[in-house]
Amino acid sequence: MIAGVMLILGLLAVFAIELSDTQARSKADVKGRVHERSLLAAALIDSLFGTSASSSATTDARLLDAKPVTRAALDRLRGTSRYAVLVTPQRRVVAASAGFTAQARADLADSATLRLLQAGRPWALGNVLPYGRDGVINYGLALKTRAGPRYLLTGLGPGVLGPFLLGELRQIPGVKGAHNYILDGRGRVIASTNPVRPTGYQFHTPIQLSVLHHAMGDVSGHYYDRVPLPNASWSILLTAPNGPLFASVSGLRKWLPWVIFAAFAVVGVLALLLALRALRATDAVQEAKDQLEIANEQLAASNTALEDSNVELERRARELARSNAELDQFASIASHDLQEPLRKVRTFTERVTDTEGAALTERGRDYLQRAGASAERMQRLIEDLLKYSRVSTQGRPFEPVDLGLVAREVVEDLDEQVRNAGATVQIGALPTISADPPQMRQLMQNLISNGLKFRREDVAPVIEISATIDEAWVKLTVRDNGIGFDPQYAGRIFRVFERLHGRGSYPGTGIGLALCLKIAQRHGGTVVAESAPGEGASFTVVMQSQRTEAVTDLTPTAPDDSRDSTEEPYVAV
Repeated sequence: MIAGVMLILGLLAVFAIELSDTQARSKADVKGRVHERSLLAAALIDSLFGTSASSSATTDARLLDAKPVTRAALDRLRGTSRYAVLVTPQRRVVAASAGFTAQARADLADSATLRLLQAGRPWALGNVLPYGRDGVINYGLALKTRAGPRYLLTGLGPGVLGPFLLGELRQIPGVKGAHNYILDGRGRVIASTNPVRPTGYQFHTPIQLSVLHHAMGDVSGHYYDRVPLPNASWSILLTAPNGPLFASVSGLRKWLPWVIFAAFAVVGVLALLLALRALRATDAVQEAKDQLEIANEQLAASNTALEDSNVELERRARELARSNAELDQFASIASHDLQEPLRKVRTFTERVTDTEGAALTERGRDYLQRAGASAERMQRLIEDLLKYSRVSTQGRPFEPVDLGLVAREVVEDLDEQVRNAGATVQIGALPTISADPPQMRQLMQNLISNGLKFRREDVAPVIEISATIDEAWVKLTVRDNGIGFDPQYAGRIFRVFERLHGRGSYPGTGIGLALCLKIAQRHGGTVVAESAPGEGASFTVVMQSQRTEAVTDLTPTAPDDSRDSTEEPYVAV
């Protein structure tokens, strides 16, 4: 009898702990998704300003390279801004445009924008400073001139930035009643989706001030998550009411499992009391019969708990699928919005080159070409990132794929690159395996292009493609005679954005090999790289040859490279 009591109490305790842990994990998952949205929104806004800064820094440096810098030059750069001022790293004013008041000059002594620029940031945005009726925000660019490093500060009105940033904030998905803000370092609202706290509102209450000193938390029935922007004294703040945000683990959904648990506990206690009474009133046979009934009841309870666990797992699987779909949709929207300004930059640079090319100097045409090339690189980077993110979410079902046919078709597609490089591509006997056809084509194209790209000067590239089958595994090897690399970097080259050379040395975005690794992992395998400087490189893709479905749990890491964790990092572009 004592053993039965202890067993039931143990089962109830385990059930209660598991139920509590499940609800806690569900709530933590919701908080994690909110934080991911905060990080993505902060990175998106930072990249938009960064793109603008990189496109104008060179032009501004050329206009301000004269000695001395005149007020007229700054008036031209000022545009529709409140003022423009050029200062040294020691905060000495070199020249200023009209509108640069004594108050604006005094505020330079405690300018968050200058502190960020002095810390090495290429551009920076500071706090709202006193100026006129609604204040001013200093937008700073770090310039390299013949007179030395200089900082160009442009005074922007909060009302100018507010509508632009509001459009970005409204695209962040959220539950009903959620609000998104961009705040400066002093709690001043730069942009807001909450009409009660519009642009210019100052966080001042004790609760609001506590939000400014913590990254995340709960206040007044709302959950918030705050992430700073890398190149600004600003931060992005996402808030949502706890009820809709944690709907899966709040209200009736939170308490109903505990009500069921209490019912099970009551039933268990009643069953124990009945069993005790029966034991006292019957003989040994009746005692054995009662024990059998108790065992049956325990088995039924276990089956019920198992069914409840299966229902909970299915519900969480549906929630995860819906979350992945929302993230994929958000990635597509973000990719489109990021590429739109880049397309405009390329279109207008091409138009200026076509219509005004004869009137431009050689340097002017070079600047336009560089701007267009930078926009094109950014577009390629966004497209490659989208491809990388969709390897596991938009793959096709596995079917028989002739690797030899795929290799020959890829070489035909790269025919122009092969001819221009004077390369020879040798394709051995390649097997037919069960795989995702488009991803096998992408894998083969990236590895062959890698051999054409990293070739040695005055040496005709030779690329060999071969394969071996060992039981249920296929080893596909692509070997070249290019520049090679130090073996200590054999693991790092598969990380996203990792490069062994500067951006100007070889084309590409640094995502190709990471994409190859992720494709191999989806096919139940991996990629191993072997090389030595000046002796070419060999990439071996190991995959299951007859796999019928993709691996769904992809770990976003490169092959083990712990051996070089203490090495000096190489150039990452």
